[in-house]
Amino acid sequence: MSRPVRLALHFALACIAAGTLALSAVPALSAPEGRIHELAQQEKAPLLDTLRDLVNIESGSKDTEGLARLATLIGERLTRLGGKVEIVEPTDIYRMEDTPPKPGAMVHAEFKGTGAKKIMLIAHMDTVYLRGMLKDQPFRIDGERAYGLGIGDDKQGVALILHTVAMLQTLQFRDYGTLTVLINGDEEISSPGSRSTITRMAGEQDAVFSYEGGGEDGRLRLATSGIGAAYLTVDGKASHAGAAPDKGVNALLELSHQVLQLSDLSRRDQGLSLNWTVAQAGTNRNVIPAQATAQADARALKVSDFSGLEATLQQRIKTLIGVTTTVTVGLPDSIERTLVGKARRVVDKRP
Repeated sequence: MSRPVRLALHFALACIAAGTLALSAVPALSAPEGRIHELAQQEKAPLLDTLRDLVNIESGSKDTEGLARLATLIGERLTRLGGKVEIVEPTDIYRMEDTPPKPGAMVHAEFKGTGAKKIMLIAHMDTVYLRGMLKDQPFRIDGERAYGLGIGDDKQGVALILHTVAMLQTLQFRDYGTLTVLINGDEEISSPGSRSTITRMAGEQDAVFSYEGGGEDGRLRLATSGIGAAYLTVDGKASHAGAAPDKGVNALLELSHQVLQLSDLSRRDQGLSLNWTVAQAGTNRNVIPAQATAQADARALKVSDFSGLEATLQQRIKTLIGVTTTVTVGLPDSIERTLVGKARRVVDKRP
């Protein structure tokens, strides 16, 4: 479903963003604040045009062609704004089970100022949507909301960065050492190709502002969840489903059991979630499946919560005789461990 963006809210965010940058260098902003608000209102129509242009290029995390087109468009816009722009292809790739052969590139722009502070603005251009969905959910405006695939996560962020930079230029505000913009194309799949670049560049800054949507309430967020993943693999034994089903060990049935008994590990009040999202099993309708796999999306506010989740998964995995169940946990700090549950029970004695 297309996510709406409340227009008035995000223009206010543009004001806040420009004001925050200025605040880092001057003691008071009582005079310029009105001018900033006025400029934000003037940017309303251009920002909507930018949102439309961004949404009209499909850019799923594994859509190499779409991401390249969008990177070119964003790079051209930043160049016109006076930035020194480069398209950065990922080289240091942290590979997870669902990492594509070639993650999306990054758009890196740098603006030189006359001050001392180093500031970076980040957002991402990839979405969770598959190519072809745009024709059924095109960009549209309905009252005070704009709708479009990926508009709230995070094409509004890209648009806000572009127009915030434009506002700063109109204000002739250059009281910073460098203003860096970094837009990555693989955030929705845990940033496997950009995480090292983001970490390195962010460590060189005095302040980093993320333009990821802050939710419908519009509050400023000082932290967000880390993203991990769990991969569940069940190895059973194949046999003919019609002639000798009892001679096989059905990996699909065991996977189903494991997913069900591992489906209550979320603790949303603590910022921890685990949701099984992808599953595959079998090769033919008439063959007992010898292998089945599943993937889960994991989120946590603290790395220690991932460690606790990992320990719980290890404790819960108890498999059938004749079956090997493996859980691989990919953590946001690049720690990866493999947990193997040994065969401990028989088919008719599930706990």
